[in-house]
Amino acid sequence: MAELVLLGTERSHFTRKVRLLMDHLGLDYDMVDIGNVAEADQSLFGENPLMVVPVLRAAGRDLYDSDNIARWLVGRYDPDDRFCVLASTVDAMNLHAVMNGMMSAEVKLVLSARTGLEPAGVPYFEKAREVLAAGMTWLASRADAFTPAKPGWKEFHFISLWDHMTVCDLVPGNWPDLEALAETLRGHELIARSAPPGLEAHC
Repeated sequence: MAELVLLGTERSHFTRKVRLLMDHLGLDYDMVDIGNVAEADQSLFGENPLMVVPVLRAAGRDLYDSDNIARWLVGRYDPDDRFCVLASTVDAMNLHAVMNGMMSAEVKLVLSARTGLEPAGVPYFEKAREVLAAGMTWLASRADAFTPAKPGWKEFHFISLWDHMTVCDLVPGNWPDLEALAETLRGHELIARSAPPGLEAHC
């Protein structure tokens, strides 16, 4: 067993952005797929009482939350922060906040359907769809903030979001600039390696 163990799923976008960082840092780690994240079984999620992924087991402790994990990895393995995980400009922080919010909105829609709820017409879930649409408009207006030729944390975050939305058929409308960005990022071997199952059917 490797020193670093990542609990998550192959399709989880929050897990994938951590995987992309770990892969680009060249870290040796084991990935443990916990299965259905809709299960209310805390034992699947290590010590995380929130019962969400990812969880990183490292140095005898469990770390929760993808951004917390990324910051810890940088502090331990990448003090020069080559992939700009610690970027603290207003624009960078807002970019990550919007993408995290969109990813959380996706989770609401995906898990509602998976657990037998019909989200259509329910205001709580309709707002989640509006978040995805508004978020796409916001991202498209800032597409030039990304540097696909030299991907870093913001690009890892974006491709994790975009590919998950693609697999789950949640991309609202057509966004040629964002699709072109995603295609370029998928051309990087380390990024393609962690593509979520089912993506090939949509590309």
